[in-house]
Amino acid sequence: MLKIYEGMFLIRGELSDEKRDSVINSICEGIEKVKGEIISKGFWEERRRLAYPIKKEREASYYLVNFKISPDLISKLRQGYRLNENILRSLILRQEK
Repeated sequence: MLKIYEGMFLIRGELSDEKRDSVINSICEGIEKVKGEIISKGFWEERRRLAYPIKKEREASYYLVNFKISPDLISKLRQGYRLNENILRSLILRQEK
């Protein structure tokens, strides 16, 4: 049974538009690769100054994705995002009905 999740991703602020779009595509492709269904996606905020440095970065773009996926595939999805050096942080939470 598919559950609804919300993913927030902090993407390096120094990236060019092309590279940032490539990172966003990899986020969405990661969900689709494990048979997930994207409900909505978009920037929550672009190039926001961080309260403290993360991986020596001072700015990041916040990208929000809502999607449906089987709960047993979440750990595989999280691992893939951890390996991407352009994603500073990611948080995936299950949404309540």
